[in-house]
Amino acid sequence: MIEFGTKYWFVLLPLIIIVSVVVVMILYFKNSDNKELTKNQIRMLAILRFWAVFSVAFLLLLPFIKSLKKTVQNPVIITAWDNSASMVSIPDSTQVKNTIREMEEQISATLGNTYRIVSYGFGENTRLMSGPDFKDKNSNYSELISSITNNHFNENIGAVIIAGDGIYNRGKNPVNLLDEINFPVFTVGLGDTLEITDARIQNIRANRTAFSGNRFPVEVEIYFSKLKNTPLRLTLHDGETQVEETVITPPNDDYVLTQQFILDAGSPGLKHFSARIEYAENERNTDNNRDEFVINVLENKQKILILSDGPHPDIGAIKNTLDLQQTYEVSVFTEEPYPANLNEFNLIILNQLPTSAKSAATIIEKAEENRLPLLFIVGNKTFLPQLNALKQGAEIIPLAGSGEEVQATINPGYRIFTLSEEFSETVQRFPPLIAPFADYETDPEFSTLLYQKIKNIETAKPLIATGNINGRKTGFIFGEGIWRWRLYNYYFQQNQARFNELVNQLVQYLALRENEDNFILDFQPVYAETEEVIFRAEVYNEAYKKITSEEVKIKMNNQTGEEFDFTFDEQGENYFLNAGHLPTGDYSFNAEVTVGNETFTETGNFTVTVVNIENTQSRANHQVLYQLAGLSGGKFYLPEQTTRMLGDIQNGQELKPTVYFQEMVNELLNLRWLFVVVLVLLSVEWFLRKYWGIY
Repeated sequence: MIEFGTKYWFVLLPLIIIVSVVVVMILYFKNSDNKELTKNQIRMLAILRFWAVFSVAFLLLLPFIKSLKKTVQNPVIITAWDNSASMVSIPDSTQVKNTIREMEEQISATLGNTYRIVSYGFGENTRLMSGPDFKDKNSNYSELISSITNNHFNENIGAVIIAGDGIYNRGKNPVNLLDEINFPVFTVGLGDTLEITDARIQNIRANRTAFSGNRFPVEVEIYFSKLKNTPLRLTLHDGETQVEETVITPPNDDYVLTQQFILDAGSPGLKHFSARIEYAENERNTDNNRDEFVINVLENKQKILILSDGPHPDIGAIKNTLDLQQTYEVSVFTEEPYPANLNEFNLIILNQLPTSAKSAATIIEKAEENRLPLLFIVGNKTFLPQLNALKQGAEIIPLAGSGEEVQATINPGYRIFTLSEEFSETVQRFPPLIAPFADYETDPEFSTLLYQKIKNIETAKPLIATGNINGRKTGFIFGEGIWRWRLYNYYFQQNQARFNELVNQLVQYLALRENEDNFILDFQPVYAETEEVIFRAEVYNEAYKKITSEEVKIKMNNQTGEEFDFTFDEQGENYFLNAGHLPTGDYSFNAEVTVGNETFTETGNFTVTVVNIENTQSRANHQVLYQLAGLSGGKFYLPEQTTRMLGDIQNGQELKPTVYFQEMVNELLNLRWLFVVVLVLLSVEWFLRKYWGIY
């Protein structure tokens, strides 16, 4: 069907015909020079000229042809094999490998000649794989679902076959991603689902940084299966030296306990600790009876400066908490003059400053010059317009009225430092603080630790938040009255452990200054072997302006003396290095950059720890596979039902070719042969005119 790209073509087309006829009439029928030609010669020349003129004018109307193209797409069969180590953690691991190999061969023989089969392996990540090796350190079913959806977008997926044990320890529950898929999932349950005798360490929670001379909390989560009334010894070790011990007697056969310890940080450096639960009789999997964690112990004593416009119980509560730690030296000034030399302090706490009578601009300016961390406590006396004008990463926009009572609710997504489960439970019962009745805006680099809960309604307003302003750590407590939290903690629990935990963790994070000079290096003291080793760096010139014009290099050495050399990449105003996955062990490094005539260096240590997640749980979780299959329109099978599964797939409605119709548009201007035709018409006419003597 021919259509036109020019408006009013139905008017122009008759005009083109008329114009073509008029041109021919003038040239051949009204021209006296053509009297020597016969009537047939005139008719032939007229026809050639008419079609040449008409064709050129017709193409100017932008004609095009629409057509439908039929495409038949055969179904794709996707197989996905669990490549995680938990698959072969059972005693008969050879049987699992043989079962998967037989299933692969059977699927290929039954479906391979008719359909395209794409095979994936999944664990730490999802990739094309033929034949799993079961070396992945974790299982991520949700990434598998997302990868299939993204890699085969708009393809005709007839079926997805997932063979695994259903244990996932990374990513989301795959059942929650079923809204993203439109194909049936057939699952094959592998592994052992029987409840076995097992004592395992499921998780260890501890902050990765502590100060020399301090004590720090460690929480060990232990699971006991079929060990009712069996006493087992749980010990903590610093290296090979035992430092804590307790005996646990599970009251039932399915028991989970979180045991808390308080450990001495000891001397500075990377400290390797381990938690060990005693082996039980007839325990089959003993790899999960031990887990390790590493603490980076720092030696610097921190000097804390608290400034306030007059005494306040909040600063007394904070000072009393910090005085309990041997590594803090706290100075409090409740009136001017404040200390002139701020550079000797590691953290400045501003209680309700600036006020309408006292500006904090000079203090903040000095803090910015020396990159000193700040903690703002916002209260009734805080002069909000000036605080906003100082641009410290948070803006408080007052609304009508004064302050309002707000309670705290924890942000589970906060990852800068860790607080215990007991704190998360207790903080919700703490008495309310008085916060400004206002709207809050924080910079993207800020993270909220506690949100405001107003009249039992959880809001997105921050109550405590931390962030980074131009390489300087900054924190905000958007309310006054935290002294009540300390009293409440003591009244109901006869100690201030939860309040002290909050203050210590907040101050420890803010007071820890990575560097004092023009070269700042940011890294983690501890990396898991499944994590990429990431370093970030900032370089400043003599005017303390960020630069990225110089080359930053780093040398790493592991405990065997092996050396790794890297060069940082530029990333915006900073430097970035991804060293990839490094072998487990302790590493030392030396990084350097030359700015002008001066070379700045940074040295340090980090460790790459062994990941033992897959050995923690060896009992298969077929319930997840049941749900994944049933809710997606597929079915769950056991390995011996593979033949039945393939028959159900072949007989299913989804395993049929999909027909697509695509509308094709071809412009006649793009057809070269039409120009050849016009050229031939004009050429033949010219030749005949010359041949018959018409010039």
